[in-house]
Order: sequence, then structure tokens, then C-alpha cells
Amino acid sequence: MFTRVCKEDTVFEGEMRLVIADSHVIVLAWAFGGEIKAFQGVCPHTNAPLDTADFDGEVLTCPLHNWTWDLRTGDPIHPQESRLAEYPVKIEDGVVYIDTDGVAPFFAER
Repeated sequence: MFTRVCKEDTVFEGEMRLVIADSHVIVLAWAFGGEIKAFQGVCPHTNAPLDTADFDGEVLTCPLHNWTWDLRTGDPIHPQESRLAEYPVKIEDGVVYIDTDGVAPFFAER
């Protein structure tokens, strides 16, 4: 089931924001040259929210230990340890919706 999270015009190319959908903390990001995507909004290493993470338009960097991910795919860059879980996104009539059913954040083995 898709949950309304924000208006499309509040998400800008090259930027990201944190949203909540069905108690899931989610990074909503629009990578340069891509489309709006949704990934888990907590670090797989520390479970810390990524609300203060740096996003350069392609790469998300966790502020605690500098882990990085490609937000076009959710794949890890450094270290190659844990990808970010991706949530289905749909946009209808200028509104962004995210489906959390069956999606759970990934966590790195410690």
C-alpha cells in the first residue's frame, strides 16, 4: 500500500530529504540525471538516521563514519559492506507516494 509522503515540488534534482512512511525513516533523493528514489533513512552500520548525511547529487555520505552509497542504485561505495534498502515510489498528480510493504532496512554485520 502506497503512503503519501510529500508534494513532488518539494524534492529537487541533486537533493535529498528524510520522510516518514508507515514508521519507516526514508531518504527521498533525486540524483542528478535520474529520478526520485526512496532508500532506507538509517545507516546500516550504526542505525543512526541519515538526516544530516551529505548528498552531493549522486553520493550519500553518513556523517558518523563516512560510509558512502550511490543514490541512483543504493549500492555501497565505501566500504562495500551493505547496500541501502530501496522502497517503491510512485508520483501521481504532483504527490510522492512510497510503498513500505515487504521492505526492511539492511544492516551490516558487525
